Amino acid sequence: MDENTLFYMTPNAMEPLFPDEIILELEELSIQLIEKASNLSNSLPPSTVRSIADMLRPMNSYYSNLIEGHDTHPIDIARALRNDYSEDLVKRDLQIEARAHIQLHEEITHLIKSSEFTDVPTSTDFIQFLHKKFYELLPESFKKIRSKEGLIKYVIPGELRNSEVEVGRHIAPFSEKLPLFMDRFEEFYNPTLNYNKSKIRRIISIACSHHRLVWIHPFLDGNGRVVRLFSDAFFIYENLDANGLWSISRGLARNNKEYKVRLANADLKRYNDYDGRGNLSNKMLNEFCSFFISIALDQIDYMSKILDLNSMLLRINKFVDMMVIRDEMRTESRYILTELFVKGELNKTDAMRITNFSDKTLKLLIDNLIRLELLKTRKVGKNVIYYPNYPIIFSPMLFPGLYPSDKEMEMMTSNW
Repeated sequence: MDENTLFYMTPNAMEPLFPDEIILELEELSIQLIEKASNLSNSLPPSTVRSIADMLRPMNSYYSNLIEGHDTHPIDIARALRNDYSEDLVKRDLQIEARAHIQLHEEITHLIKSSEFTDVPTSTDFIQFLHKKFYELLPESFKKIRSKEGLIKYVIPGELRNSEVEVGRHIAPFSEKLPLFMDRFEEFYNPTLNYNKSKIRRIISIACSHHRLVWIHPFLDGNGRVVRLFSDAFFIYENLDANGLWSISRGLARNNKEYKVRLANADLKRYNDYDGRGNLSNKMLNEFCSFFISIALDQIDYMSKILDLNSMLLRINKFVDMMVIRDEMRTESRYILTELFVKGELNKTDAMRITNFSDKTLKLLIDNLIRLELLKTRKVGKNVIYYPNYPIIFSPMLFPGLYPSDKEMEMMTSNW
């Protein structure tokens, strides 16, 4: 072993874990993130937010898997959520992968927001939990990989790797020393510790820890998707996810080439004595953090624009007009869909009032909206309450731009 390789046996190899000095740009970006995430979170009633967040999970899954080269069509993801799997085994496995990601993201969201969560996202136990839960849900074909030497290896869900890996020019830490690296990672980025009291510091830590966890490469496979789930969890933990109304994976996938270049650059050793005091480049870590937080802001801005009330109401009306032309919806449906978006829920009495429908006619309209998966109902006492629901298939018309334009065009013309 040469001297450089031996150095990756100690956690000092991944220093600095945080920029030596917080540059003004990172502080300003972090402050913007706090403000904009809060504004987005409070822009809509809770029931509307939950419905949109549920719709965005498949999108988050689509983009995170796309970064790994797994292009699963949104229509196929929607089918998987209905237990409608392709007979094509390759396509079927991708559907299962997408559904696994969606299920895990929903689980960690509920877990972190519950009073039962006593851990922190940066703990080794939690990171192994993410990998274990994800890989337990994956098809067997995804648990088998081929090494550079041509050997077949099997991924054990939740277990740290026991063999060596090289990713591009980066040699990951030695497998037998991984517990030391993970302990140092957990200790340094723990958001509950005194030196992490600053919200700005913790936001910058989300960006830093994203790269450093990729750098550690703790698992034999699945590191990229687990790291992005980890970052999602960290944003949720810090109440910066706007209750699920934006996705970092969408932004990273849309800037995939730059994302991978920025990750690789942050792997580089420091250039000279003016480039920090650690083994790795302080300058490149700063640049990765700026890129990462800027991507988060871009996605929050995008969703804020999409969910602007006037724009949304205009799209609802255009959507209903189109569905009326297709003979799939009554024009009065616009009143129900508008009210649900604006208020988050609607009772039967108010629905009859705004549509001027009888009980019988309203039932036909509501049943149709349920069939189209645009509405859910729940009985509260003697009252029937209606809630919004937004299926993937209608997202190009109601929330344009969530998916790539070619995929959205196919979704709009599909009879899935």
